[in-house]
Amino acid sequence: MATVRNPLEPMSSAVRGIVTLLAVLMLASVLGMFVDGLGVHVLGIGDKPVCVTDASSTTSGDASPMEFKAAPGALAGLDAHTRYCTDDPTTAQSLLHTANLVPSFVFTLGALLLVLRLIRGAEREGLYTARTAGRLRGLGWWLLAGSVLAAIAESVTEKALVDSLSRGGDVSALTGLISWNGPYMAILTGLGVLSFARVMRVGITMREDLDGTV
Repeated sequence: MATVRNPLEPMSSAVRGIVTLLAVLMLASVLGMFVDGLGVHVLGIGDKPVCVTDASSTTSGDASPMEFKAAPGALAGLDAHTRYCTDDPTTAQSLLHTANLVPSFVFTLGALLLVLRLIRGAEREGLYTARTAGRLRGLGWWLLAGSVLAAIAESVTEKALVDSLSRGGDVSALTGLISWNGPYMAILTGLGVLSFARVMRVGITMREDLDGTV
């Protein structure tokens, strides 16, 4: 009798491998923070210097450094965009720096865990079940809403950090609510997953109706 291959491979093994690798790296990073001399940092905690790029500003070859004023204790570097750095960040600046890195990490980790939950449930209960379709729907909403919220949070914290490291500009946390970049690929992927979950639920209902008439 031929062995039935897992229809969820190779995605099943890939996701499990990525989640395991992330867990090992995160554990090693956390432990490395307590070892002097390694200089290991997790999500910007303890980073020095703290730097941020103001993507809303553009510079040209004839730009004057005086047009972009850094706050006391910070330096401004001119490239395609203005970059501000400080070697002695305040507690608020360190928190903003970490908060700027957390949303994308949480979004990515959450997506991986939801995919892993979906795969394990499908392997245990079957692909074409209402619970599997429900888990797929949850993943779709995470990709859709989570990516948007993460993008807004990153934009707000980035602009707030720029505001704290610069002087005389018109950038603030409020402008981050207006100028955030839409994660269009994640949004389209989320919409596609939601549509597929709806198709699955319709198919499951039709199969249940057919089973009831036999």
